[in-house]
Amino acid sequence: MRHINIKDYRNDPSVRQLLVLAADPVGAQGLEDLLDECQNLQVLAHFTEDESITALAAYRPSDRYSLCLEYLAVLPEFQQRGLGRAVVEELRTVHHKSVWATTDDDAIDFYRSLGCVISSGPEDPRWPGISRYLCTLPYLPLLTSQPDEDPEYEAVGGQLMRRKIVLEDPSESWPQEFNVLAETIRAALGPAAMAIEHTGSTSVPGLAAKPIIDIALLVLDANDEASYVPALEKAGLVFWHREPGWYAHRMFKPRAEHDRMDANIHVFSVGSPEYLRMMLFREHLRTDAVDRTAYARVKRQAAAQLLREQGEDGLVMDYNRVKEPFILRLHEKLFRH
Repeated sequence: MRHINIKDYRNDPSVRQLLVLAADPVGAQGLEDLLDECQNLQVLAHFTEDESITALAAYRPSDRYSLCLEYLAVLPEFQQRGLGRAVVEELRTVHHKSVWATTDDDAIDFYRSLGCVISSGPEDPRWPGISRYLCTLPYLPLLTSQPDEDPEYEAVGGQLMRRKIVLEDPSESWPQEFNVLAETIRAALGPAAMAIEHTGSTSVPGLAAKPIIDIALLVLDANDEASYVPALEKAGLVFWHREPGWYAHRMFKPRAEHDRMDANIHVFSVGSPEYLRMMLFREHLRTDAVDRTAYARVKRQAAAQLLREQGEDGLVMDYNRVKEPFILRLHEKLFRH
């Protein structure tokens, strides 16, 4: 495998066929436009011994943690040989980054077989009415470490809140509360919302939790506040705080007069390691009864400890610190494979 300049292969029949397979451009001019677009992308190609191209991936850097895979295809006669997998894994290994792509039902099984984290994505105007998915293949070393820079915490419309840390038994209403907020966010942002996921303990059936809905909202660039902050504020959400040095994290909450459950809406860029941690942690707890029970026990112990030490004036960050050793051990188990 090696990188190529698409300009040098513009008239290569295999390259042209691969791009038709990848993007289904409309007509001859559509293919020419696609070739023009790929001149601004990096292209990794797989060659046979006689220097024929059999597969390619056109991609771009997304941020320091991930790559965006724009187009991927394998010639029909070379399919079912693992070439698509090999190309994607080559990108991840060479760049030491997670790889994300959007796709539809036709390719979702391929990305699922790679081990991608999959979320429902926004509709693509090129293919109206077609379900789309955001698929992210984690680069696991990024999930076992944290940024070493200053998070640069800045309160915007919120502040640290002291309260009694109370855990409630799981409720069937929690997914419903998430759905209402997700629809509010989706209506406000449209295609700018790349994924909206219910995370945290309220997303795990059978797990006790603080009655606060946690939501992971992915946008293309969380540092580009103009692309989402005004719309979320107009929809009735409060821009609570920002932490640019911690995966470009922003957080929103419903207004105080909101008559529904409290919520923390965490905004990250697509490909964020923290989003991937949240999703893999959630899915593990949903399927592993032993670790789910152990985590419930740790949560109750943490709440009891904070009640003894801080009474009615507990800080959630202190509650989280008590839980942290268990979470880090579980991360180690999940992300060292």
